[in-house]
Amino acid sequence: MTSLKRSAQIGFVSLAVVGATITVATSNGSASTNTNTNTTQRASANHPRANGVHGETATTETPSATAPRTDAAGRLVARTPQQLLKLLGERIVAKDVDGIVALQEPRAAIIDWDLKVIRGRANIRTFYVDWFKSNPVLTVNPQQNFVSGGQRQADGTVLNRTASIMGTYSLTQDDGKGGRTTFTGNFCDIVRQQPDGTWLYLQDNPYPPHGSPSSIAGSGHH
Repeated sequence: MTSLKRSAQIGFVSLAVVGATITVATSNGSASTNTNTNTTQRASANHPRANGVHGETATTETPSATAPRTDAAGRLVARTPQQLLKLLGERIVAKDVDGIVALQEPRAAIIDWDLKVIRGRANIRTFYVDWFKSNPVLTVNPQQNFVSGGQRQADGTVLNRTASIMGTYSLTQDDGKGGRTTFTGNFCDIVRQQPDGTWLYLQDNPYPPHGSPSSIAGSGHH
């Protein structure tokens, strides 16, 4: 889903530029997910690889830490922020509301077009059920993934980290008047590593501050 072209890891902090185009089309039930691995390097040009600061060793994801795992319901779980974004895209394609909700923390939040906060799994479920009625076609371009925080365990691994996933998107959906309408924007999602090493959504924000307040408020699409 994503292509890690360049990254820097400093202590418990890692910055990665990711390049992908995730196309999520739900209008006809035969949606696909496309990936473009042409990545712009400029955003990380000033962050060469580092081996840590203040005596800390840079953390890396080992194969065992990223190997596929499933939850109690048999659904795949995310072992990295990139896997979490990929799973969300696949479940939007499938209109798998239960699977989407399973990727959220119990008190996770979505920022809606009017900047109201949709909080908690029950409200997120209602949001997606309603949104799918508009037959959305969503293209997401993740551009940067920033991981920080966490606590080092006895075995040297770091858990309970937080990550932000940032990029751009384009959304086409029914306009409620018999036609279709298209919106574009930026997003900044916050995800958090759980004690078992998996990752869940903490905040899904397709409306971070960008441009004038009027342009943000007027770009709603849900």
